[in-house]
Amino acid sequence: MVICLVVAGSLLGNSFVAGRMTVAAARAGWLPPVLSVLGRLGANPTTAHEEDEAAPLVDSDSASAVAAPAESDAPINALVLSTILSALYILLGNFRALLTFNGLGEYTFFFLTVVGAILLRYREPELDRPYKPSVLIPIIFALVSGFVVVRGAAFAPVQALVLLGVWGLGLAFYWAQKWLAGRNGGLSAGGI
Repeated sequence: MVICLVVAGSLLGNSFVAGRMTVAAARAGWLPPVLSVLGRLGANPTTAHEEDEAAPLVDSDSASAVAAPAESDAPINALVLSTILSALYILLGNFRALLTFNGLGEYTFFFLTVVGAILLRYREPELDRPYKPSVLIPIIFALVSGFVVVRGAAFAPVQALVLLGVWGLGLAFYWAQKWLAGRNGGLSAGGI
């Protein structure tokens, strides 16, 4: 019972994070711009006519302005994409392999993030750190997450190789975009 609650909480947290990460990636030019739209399903409706409608309404009898209703900031397009992809992964794949693949990817990034935080603590000690735990805590976390990644890769080498391939494609895409940005004088097609 407790495990089910933990899994449900993790899924809920991931659903919030996945939508926001997709919006951030779309705004950075890494994903199609339609995924950066907030508050509605579909393409961004930014036109002069709709901007006028979103402006405060003025009552003709008084000079007081009545604010237009606020739009939602929910990443609906990104959440729909995430839902469709999740359903396809579950329907077309092996659930255990999917969990292993996801766990390998997540724990590798947890490991790299904490190692990066440890390195930054010593390379740039003057950075503002509102929360600074004992260095022993991130070191233990890095050891545990590193163990999880190595153990997962040992027991699921095919998923680990696929994950390395996906990361390789991502790095190639990143370097190609960076190279194109350098050739275009700092302006990339998707990064504006």
